[in-house]
Amino acid sequence: MRPSRPFLFIRHGQTDWNVEGRMQGHTDIPLNTTGIAQAHSAAQRLQNLTFTRIIASPLARARHTAEIIAASRNLPVEFDDLLKERTFGSYEGKLSAEIRQLHNLSREEPLNSILPPDAEQWPDTITRSHRAIAKWLNTYPEDSLLFVGHGAFFRALYEGLGGPYLEAANATPYHFQPTASGSWDLTTY
Repeated sequence: MRPSRPFLFIRHGQTDWNVEGRMQGHTDIPLNTTGIAQAHSAAQRLQNLTFTRIIASPLARARHTAEIIAASRNLPVEFDDLLKERTFGSYEGKLSAEIRQLHNLSREEPLNSILPPDAEQWPDTITRSHRAIAKWLNTYPEDSLLFVGHGAFFRALYEGLGGPYLEAANATPYHFQPTASGSWDLTTY
């Protein structure tokens, strides 16, 4: 199951672990002061965009980001475990720079191929990201949806739709739009 129509996606605001370069995964790290400010700024940038429903990961950093945006629109937030970040298994909490050094990877190379067996594997993350977005788009075919999630989830979603490797900036809205040729356009706000 793949997404079939336009939608908005935003990665959560900054956390202390983002600043430190730690792999968060399912570890429930809250937004820091900068992340809260970023979420308020994102709510302002979203004012001119139409969406009628907000669906978020239940992890604190995404939940808080979604709640700030929802308050600016007087909308409720719905939560879905399928929108959670990818689990990094025994690498959660570790510095990504240390993991990259251990495996001789540059900053630009994705960690997808070197994660431990207890992590969610990349093809599974791609499948889950598509299933999560498509489920909500199909459930509410008349609504315009905003999803609030995580960085690796975003990369899996975008890569699975044919996009190149792309790091989602914290609290930056992205609009996914299918094209007539079957590819997807991505617009940043």
